[in-house]
Amino acid sequence: MTWNSSIPLQAPNQLLLPPIAENHEPLVSLKQYSPQIEVYPVYYHEGLLGAMKDCLLRLGVAQRLKEASLLLPAGFRLVILDGYRPISVQQALYDRQKERLLSQGWIENDDMYAELHRFVARPSSDPAKPSRHLTGGAVDLTIAGPDGWLQMGAAFDDFSDLACTRYFEEISPILPEEQKFRDHRRLLYHVMAQVGFTNYSDEWWHFDYGNQAWAVITGNEAACYGGILF
Repeated sequence: MTWNSSIPLQAPNQLLLPPIAENHEPLVSLKQYSPQIEVYPVYYHEGLLGAMKDCLLRLGVAQRLKEASLLLPAGFRLVILDGYRPISVQQALYDRQKERLLSQGWIENDDMYAELHRFVARPSSDPAKPSRHLTGGAVDLTIAGPDGWLQMGAAFDDFSDLACTRYFEEISPILPEEQKFRDHRRLLYHVMAQVGFTNYSDEWWHFDYGNQAWAVITGNEAACYGGILF
C-alpha cells in the first residue's frame, strides 16, 4: 500500500439510511489501550460541559485503531481526540456552533442550519437515526510524529472548506507547505481506510466504522452499531 497516493473522491451519500442490526459490542477505554495510541480528549480540555476525561469507542473500533496504528511509520502514533459522545455533549457542541454562526452574522434560517449540520449533527436519540458519535462508531483523530502532532492545514474543528479531506488534493499549483499538509492527510486517510474505516469528507479528522454512515459508504445492508444511551 502506498500511503502517499491520492485520497479518492467519495460517492454522494444516499438519502435513505440503512437499518441497524445492533451487535451489542461494549464501549472500551482507549487510555493505555496501545502504546501506539495517545488519548487527548479535546472537549474535556476545552472545558465543554459534560465532556469526559477519556475517549471511549466500541471494541471493534478500538481493535481496528490498533491495527491502523501499527501501519504508521516508526516513531508515529495515532492521537484520539474524541469518540463516544453522549447526547448532552452533542447538544453542547450543537449550541456552541449555532451561537458562533449567529455571532458571525448568519440569520436563523434554512441556510444557517444547512451550514450548522454540515459540521455538527443535530442531537438525536431516535433509535433509527442516532448521531454518529452516539454509536461509539465514530472517532476524531490525528497523527503525532517524533516532533509532535502533524500539521494538517486546518485545525481540528476548523469548520471551513479547509477542513475538507481532499482540500489539498484539488488546488493547483500546490506550494511545498501545502504539499506537506496533503501528504499528512493522505497518511491518516490511507491507514484508516486500510483497516475498514470510512471518512466524513468535510472533516479530515472524522472516521466511521460500524454505524449508519459507514454502512452507506461501504454498501452494507445494515449498520452494526446503534446509539448508546446512559
